[in-house]
Amino acid sequence: MQVYREIPVISNQHRRHPAYLTGIISVEDSWTVADHSRAAREIIERSEAPAVLDAGTGMYLNATILEIPLAPAVPQEIRARAQRLARSAENPRRRARELELQLAGTPARGSIWEGRPRYDVQIIYLRPERSRLDARIAARSRHITRHGLQEAQRLLQMNPNPSVRDAVGVREMMQAARRRISPQEAEEKINIRTRQLARRQLRWFDKLIRTLPENTPVTVAETPQEIMHSMHDIICAR
Repeated sequence: MQVYREIPVISNQHRRHPAYLTGIISVEDSWTVADHSRAAREIIERSEAPAVLDAGTGMYLNATILEIPLAPAVPQEIRARAQRLARSAENPRRRARELELQLAGTPARGSIWEGRPRYDVQIIYLRPERSRLDARIAARSRHITRHGLQEAQRLLQMNPNPSVRDAVGVREMMQAARRRISPQEAEEKINIRTRQLARRQLRWFDKLIRTLPENTPVTVAETPQEIMHSMHDIICAR
């Protein structure tokens, strides 16, 4: 979500050091896994220094650092039909993607876990203790509801793509901007959905470090300070 320029607060784009692929497109435009991995690889491959990937979404990380097949885009009419058919599914977005590939006759892809690393990678995995993680999520949820309402109000005048509209924080703040829920309800919903997302991300990254080749260096850290120490050691070693 940090690629979208109109939602810097809701997507938590503020950082101490500048990053690529942040605030680069409009919420009305589409941005796929293939778009992201292609743009990230171009930056990595033209960099003279080692690149640091700050990755919070597992699929986008896998698609960037592993040699895996990505499904092509499908015509808009097929996508719309798939979305209609998937509305009652437990996970409508995932089911719609499956259906649109079937309707388009796209051949089955290999596993997104079977690709070999395309780079010489070192993984530093921030895996905080759960109570500390939940406290950080609660603080972020408060920040979004206190400072993100103007962004949501602007989105009501636009036509955000479906991924943006359903994103954690965006959905709730747009509801608050329409006065369908209170700011307090928005904060609670954002908190709950973010915790659920964090649990899924942890399961994804746990699996990623298990499936990487055995000789891939992996450091698991509980705090940002440990991350900085690990990065310092890597830089010094290079």
